Amino acid sequence: MSLLPFGGGGRAPSGLRVDEVKHPSRGGNPYGQDMREFVVALYEKEGLDHIKNDLNLAVLRRDKRFPCFATCKSWIMQYQQHGHVRPKKATGNKQTRREVNGVDLYNLALFRKCYPKAYIDEVRAYVHNRNPTNKPYSKSQIYRAEERLGLTRKAGSTTSTKAYLPINLQKRRQYWNEPYPLGIRGVCTSDVIDLDEARFTLTSQNRKRGKTATFHRCDSQGMYRKGEPGTNLLCAVGGDGATPISYHEQYSAGGTDLWRFYSYMLALLDHLHTRHPGRPFVFTMDNLNIHKHPAIRFLIYSRGHRLVFRAPYWSCDGPIEYVFNTVQLQLQSPEFHNRIDSVDALEDAIDVILGRMATLSFRNYFLDVGFEDN
Repeated sequence: MSLLPFGGGGRAPSGLRVDEVKHPSRGGNPYGQDMREFVVALYEKEGLDHIKNDLNLAVLRRDKRFPCFATCKSWIMQYQQHGHVRPKKATGNKQTRREVNGVDLYNLALFRKCYPKAYIDEVRAYVHNRNPTNKPYSKSQIYRAEERLGLTRKAGSTTSTKAYLPINLQKRRQYWNEPYPLGIRGVCTSDVIDLDEARFTLTSQNRKRGKTATFHRCDSQGMYRKGEPGTNLLCAVGGDGATPISYHEQYSAGGTDLWRFYSYMLALLDHLHTRHPGRPFVFTMDNLNIHKHPAIRFLIYSRGHRLVFRAPYWSCDGPIEYVFNTVQLQLQSPEFHNRIDSVDALEDAIDVILGRMATLSFRNYFLDVGFEDN
C-alpha cells in the first residue's frame, strides 16, 4: 500500500476519462490538510534531505502532484513553531480603519490642485511632511481619499508658462467675462465660429505601443519616418446645434501663409453667405500673426461679421482644438489605422471623418470649453 495520500500515482483504468486537476501554481485549489500532515510525517520519519533529494518525489513534483521543496519547508517551519500545519482562513481583503481625514485630506486636495501630475509617493510624502505626527499613509489609503474627493485619472497635458503671465490671465478673463469686442460674454453660442489650422503626418498615425507574443516584434506595416509627409488642415466649426456649420480645406505643399489663409477665409465667407445669407457670425481664433493681419480683419468686418481673439497660449479655450483631437483619434482607429499609406489616403480619411462629424452638431465642443448654453 502506498504511503502517499493520493494513491501513489498508479495508472488509471483503461477507458476512464477524468478532468485534469490543476496544480495550485496554475490556479487550482491549494493542497489539502492530508497533504500537509503527510509532509510533516515524512519529515519526522525520513528527514528534510529526503524530501529535497528523493527521486520518487522529484518525479511527482515534475508531474505537479507533490508540493515543491520551498512549500514543504514552510510547512515544516510552521509545525516547529506552532505545532500544527493548519492553513489560514480566507477572510478576504480588509481595509484599514485609518483613513485620510481632516487636515490631511485638505493638504491632499491642495497638493493635487497645484500638482495634478505628481506621483503617488510624492503625494504621500507631502501629506506626511505637512503633518509629521501622523504615520505615513499607504498608497491604497491615498487612492481611496482621492476617490472620495472625486479625483479621476486622465491623460495629462501641459500649458505654457507664459499663459500664466498677468497680462495673459487678464486677457483670458476678458475673453470669457467681457462683452464684444473684448470678449464673448452674451454672444449667442450658435453664432460663434471657431477656426484654426493643424498638421497631420503619416507617422503621427503610427501607435507607439501594442501587444504581441513574447518572441515576436510588435511590428506592423507603415510609412518610414524620414521626411514626415502629411497634410495641413484649415478647419472652421460652428456652435449651432440645429444647423451644423463646418468648412475645411487641406493642402500638403507649404505652410499656412497670409495668402493661403486669406484665400481660405474668402472661400469660408462665401460658403457662409450661400448657406446662411444675411446671418452675422462671430469668429474666434488664436493670436497667430496672420490671423491678426489687417487684410484678414477687413475681410471679416466687410462681410458684416465680428472677430474676437482668444487669450494667448490658452488653446484649451478653443473648441476646434478638440475637434482636431477627435480627428486624430479616429485616424488611429481600426477603420483607418495602417490603411493610410499615402498623403492622398490621409486626406481622404480626414474628409470622411469631418464629413461624418458635420452631419452631427459641434455644439457640445463649445459647451465643454465654457461657452454659454443660450
